[in-house]
Amino acid sequence: LRNYPNAVGAVTVDGDGQHLPEDALACANALDNTKKRVILGCRDFSGEDVPGRSRMGNRITSGVFKVLCGMSISDTQTGLRAYPASLFGLLLSVKGDRFEYETNMLLKFKQRGVAIKEIPIETVYLDENSSSHFRPVRDSLKIYRFILSYILSSGISFIIDILLFYIASRLLKSALGGATALAATVIARAVSSFVNYTVNRTAVFNSEKKARRSLARYYILAVPQMLVSALLVSLIGMAFKAAPALSTLIKIIVDTVLFFISYRIQQSWVFSEKDNAKKPQKQKLSAKTVVGRTFLSAGTALVMVIVTVYSAGLMICYGPSKSLRNMLVIMAKEASATKWAPSLFLPKSTVNKIIADSEKVNTDVIDVNNYTDSSTDEWADAKNGMKLSFLSESKFKGYLLLVKDPKRVTVGVSSENYAAAAAGARIFDIAEKYGAAAMINGGEFPDAGGQGKGSTPIGLTYSQGKNVWNDGAKRTFIGFDKNDKLICRESMTKKEADELGVRDAVCFQTGNVLIEQSGSAVKLYKADNDTGTAQRTAIGQRADGTVIMLVTDGRSVDSIGATRNDVIELMVANGAVNAAMLDGGSSAMMYYRDYYDVYGMDKSQLDKYQLQGLVNRYKAFTSPRRIPTYFVVSKEQ
Repeated sequence: LRNYPNAVGAVTVDGDGQHLPEDALACANALDNTKKRVILGCRDFSGEDVPGRSRMGNRITSGVFKVLCGMSISDTQTGLRAYPASLFGLLLSVKGDRFEYETNMLLKFKQRGVAIKEIPIETVYLDENSSSHFRPVRDSLKIYRFILSYILSSGISFIIDILLFYIASRLLKSALGGATALAATVIARAVSSFVNYTVNRTAVFNSEKKARRSLARYYILAVPQMLVSALLVSLIGMAFKAAPALSTLIKIIVDTVLFFISYRIQQSWVFSEKDNAKKPQKQKLSAKTVVGRTFLSAGTALVMVIVTVYSAGLMICYGPSKSLRNMLVIMAKEASATKWAPSLFLPKSTVNKIIADSEKVNTDVIDVNNYTDSSTDEWADAKNGMKLSFLSESKFKGYLLLVKDPKRVTVGVSSENYAAAAAGARIFDIAEKYGAAAMINGGEFPDAGGQGKGSTPIGLTYSQGKNVWNDGAKRTFIGFDKNDKLICRESMTKKEADELGVRDAVCFQTGNVLIEQSGSAVKLYKADNDTGTAQRTAIGQRADGTVIMLVTDGRSVDSIGATRNDVIELMVANGAVNAAMLDGGSSAMMYYRDYYDVYGMDKSQLDKYQLQGLVNRYKAFTSPRRIPTYFVVSKEQ
């Protein structure tokens, strides 16, 4: 070819007598060096003189190319081909030999966007094609190497995914509890998908494209593919009310279809090597065009986010892990801002059953004499009659405050006249109002959609011996009587409270008595099905009167939150014989005046609210909530 620099191109023919000179000449005449177009001389396989194996083999390969590659080629193994000179360099880069080379050449044309034109030629088979060099088994494997390697790549990735999921599940179970499956899935899929990408790029598609660009495109494809799979399996399964066996079959069918679609997209887009056409000179865009494209992009992004979130929700709700589903439903229902979310994915009856099951209490009873006194004086290092501990449990961080004298604990209110109040008060305002040494948030308040202003409490409320609010709502009642004993009851009327001599109290929902002493028996009201984790606030009391205040962080990367049973176990571990849950979530707060100086902490590690006395780290980008009631610890006299 170097000796013919003016050659338009070249024509190849098979050496088994199947191609006529006039057909080769026709292919040569069809070449046009101004276009990067390949000419294929294609035979007609419908004739009676075509050997059966040749007809069947061509039908199969043509079908595979059409389904997987989107290429309509009537004769994939024809050796009569005409190539323009501009493609000689590309042809030299194609790997393989014999029949494999012919197949790989067509795949490379697809990657590079090379046009193909077919022209009909005579179909010639001499002596049933006895002169053919085709080796049925060996050459068939080479012809289909591209799809076999794709299947092998997917199989390897699947094995890696399963193994890593198993290993991660074992390693993370103690640390993450109910979130283990989700975390293990993410870790396993991240590694296995990268392996799949690497093998596909180097061994399946033999891509020469820059890895950074193709990697980005790979994950742009992989994430929606995973979500589409989950969505389709869930929707089809719901339509057929599928049992687990049928759901598995549905998943196999759906993923098989997506498997072939993914191959086509990876070949034509992810690992495509089409030459970049010369970009036309940019035209100045009008303001209308810019605004239109901006809204179109934003709208598209919004739709993708909605589809992604909804698909993920369906995958969780109808996936294999009911424990994960139940945990997330309970967590959503516990937060005012997300109570509506579970009903988007699950029937109301299912949501109600999950919540009802979570509220089923199983009572454990221990003898008060089983509580052991510490052999050391735990108050030796107390500060101002209080002792603050920073907890680091496997699933959450917490803050435990012991107050030796229960007389110091009262209810602080945001208003002296709740009926006229427009909003509650922030924890720092109450601290200044009462000159508090420490505080935690108190009882319930109206909070539709998480937008409540905390202007009024819900339920019977007392402050410093006065009944400051009574709306008749029946709630768990938590407060101190005039003998400084903590009272935790499932319901309380004003008459009953006055007879008991209640001095300070709040209310919070129902079913929130955690620990209750009756004589020498201490009852623990656990809920084993309540797996929801969240920020929590609780108050308890030891037999000697010491008040226990507990706040936990939650719904963050390093602290997913505590369950009801977690709170009970912490209270028992610290000697509580009576305890109840207070409002939690974004209301969960603990204040301790100048605690960073008292405990010699590094102020540079604290945020602006902690520098004002907030002990726990409040959620980002928001100010501590306005709420109507707090349990206040007065300064030591």
